[in-house]
Amino acid sequence: MKDTSDFDVVVIGAGAAGLSATSEIIQKKKSVICIEATNTIGGRCYTDNSIFSLPCDLGAHWLHSFSGNQIAEYGKKQKEDFRIYKINEKFLVYDGIKQVNGNNLFKIIDKLKSLKAKYSNTLLYKKCIDVPFSELIPNEIKQNEWYHTAHQAIGACLEGVDFDNFTTADAYLNFKNSGVGDGFVKEGYGTLLAHYRKNLPVRLNTIVSEIDWSGPYLKIKTNSGTIKSKACIITVSTGVLNSGLINFKPLLPPEKYEAFAGVNLGSYNHIILQFKEDFYKYFNIQKDEYFFSKINSLSSFPRGFFGTLKLHNSNLSYLDVGGKFALELEKEGLKASVDFAINTLKSSFGNIVDKYLIKSHATLWGKNKFFSGAYSSAQPGKAHLRNNLKSSIADKIFFAGEAISKNYGTVHGADMSGKECALMVIETSKL
Repeated sequence: MKDTSDFDVVVIGAGAAGLSATSEIIQKKKSVICIEATNTIGGRCYTDNSIFSLPCDLGAHWLHSFSGNQIAEYGKKQKEDFRIYKINEKFLVYDGIKQVNGNNLFKIIDKLKSLKAKYSNTLLYKKCIDVPFSELIPNEIKQNEWYHTAHQAIGACLEGVDFDNFTTADAYLNFKNSGVGDGFVKEGYGTLLAHYRKNLPVRLNTIVSEIDWSGPYLKIKTNSGTIKSKACIITVSTGVLNSGLINFKPLLPPEKYEAFAGVNLGSYNHIILQFKEDFYKYFNIQKDEYFFSKINSLSSFPRGFFGTLKLHNSNLSYLDVGGKFALELEKEGLKASVDFAINTLKSSFGNIVDKYLIKSHATLWGKNKFFSGAYSSAQPGKAHLRNNLKSSIADKIFFAGEAISKNYGTVHGADMSGKECALMVIETSKL
């Protein structure tokens, strides 16, 4: 009897990239199965409705590049199911105790943004200048009393890493924005993504332990048996690939492992607090109002958060932590994250916070072995390694995901990456 494959293509991971790749392969009328280690689809874009009895995005919730985001455009057409809107930025700034106008903070933010833009577009990178961003920031900015607050907001909570582990060369070499502005979806980004990619063949709770690519067919070993295929698309995070959770037989070329380590995942978590409506009325807090509380830190990295209060005009507020501080809180656990957020709010709003608090939750993405972090960030000196992520192996093993996209770090970027990879598989593997 002739040996045959079970599927033309196996897609590993049911996040945005995996779902997109699966959809594209079906459209090309090839046999495909998507396998997912967890019990949900969406990956790092997942909406929970049980914790607060409200839509709550535990991962991605910003619709980045809003004017050119294909998932947002889809949602806008589903007017009966989704409320999609562009963010109208409003700010609430506290010096730690009292409200201030925020001008001094925004001056530092603007200076840091200008520096990032300058070094992301400089010709110096043609000479392979790829250094930590912290080395490019003048001391007069670092010594400003609002520096750590700005650092947390546009460093740790934007990049997933602190400035000493961030390189602007990544953007210069690898990033190309597809649109402008940011948006929100009231029903949750994870809900929108699931609707966008509904009715696809996904096997949940299917954990891959080994991919044997030594023979004519791939043998993908899972906890529920071995699947044979002509090709596979791997969409799991670089954090998972770097962890060794999936064994390759034989080993992949060394440059692959170098790329997994060099473009690993940053740290970013939500601390989510549910307050009585009276809390927001008492302090006159508006819908989707950004909240800054001045961070005073003696360390080289900020210990604080960047917040969005009254998200989607609900009674939920997101207080986000990133970088080294996010890792510190993860090690201490969920309670430590929540306690930190509440105590910080008390310094601004007083002990009355306890009176209005209903429920709390915090994410711990770095502790989840099926993700190992938030989103990709090239380490200083490693920005060029994103190219190594893209290359296929023996026309059998292909890679997709946000880390490989020109819009890395975004859901719509991962979606585009999945589609592009699927088309490459169809063409290269001659299925």
